[in-house]
Amino acid sequence: MRIDQPEDGDDAPSSADLHDAGMPDAQDAPGPEVRDGALSVERALEHRARVDAAYRAYAIDQGCARVEKIERETVTPAMRRIEAEDPDRHLAGLEHRLKGKDRLTEKVENYLQSNADLSTDQAFAKVKDAIRYTFQYREQHYTEGVLSDLERLKGQFEIVDVRNSWVETEYKGVNSRWRVPDRGQVFEVQFHTQASLEAKETTHWAYEKIRNRDTSGQEREELQDYQRRVSDAIPEPPNVSEIPDYP
Repeated sequence: MRIDQPEDGDDAPSSADLHDAGMPDAQDAPGPEVRDGALSVERALEHRARVDAAYRAYAIDQGCARVEKIERETVTPAMRRIEAEDPDRHLAGLEHRLKGKDRLTEKVENYLQSNADLSTDQAFAKVKDAIRYTFQYREQHYTEGVLSDLERLKGQFEIVDVRNSWVETEYKGVNSRWRVPDRGQVFEVQFHTQASLEAKETTHWAYEKIRNRDTSGQEREELQDYQRRVSDAIPEPPNVSEIPDYP
């Protein structure tokens, strides 16, 4: 097989032809100084990204340690003292009072990724249940007990909010959030009867799926109906509507 070659270069494309076709002339190609400069910028950006990631990981580790220290040295001792003031109810599930480090880290990272202006401390402050507690009462003692414990908590911490959800159809209970003075750390306290706490634990998997963006509308409706059916079976404590929301 023979491949014909252009004679004397007559048919070879000229530099003008290449330029017209959008191809750079040899003299237009970046020189070694430009190429080296671009490579240096790229490496600098990669290095900066690694440094930022390492700093963020360190700051999150420090934040998790800070939350754990506040829980251990300040909040849990105070909650134990409050618990001791009324033997007719108790702190339930105290072993779950601290959110796991992996889950806490995930939440903080999500906040940081969604808002570049947030500091790590501000991202931790957005996690309202990094520390959480649950008081469990007898039904007949529930309303009186919750009102008394809200006052006791006000004597120790700054109130953030209180939500009475006994009028809701998918969840029964009272949820509140509090801030540790001079530390800024927010924590959660829930108030339940045995029946409402059992219902919450039974339907927690459905609650998580409802919150998942990948859950279809039809499945979400079915899960909400399931939650309503479970909640309908919970006995309502006397005078529970007297527990006010805040603010």
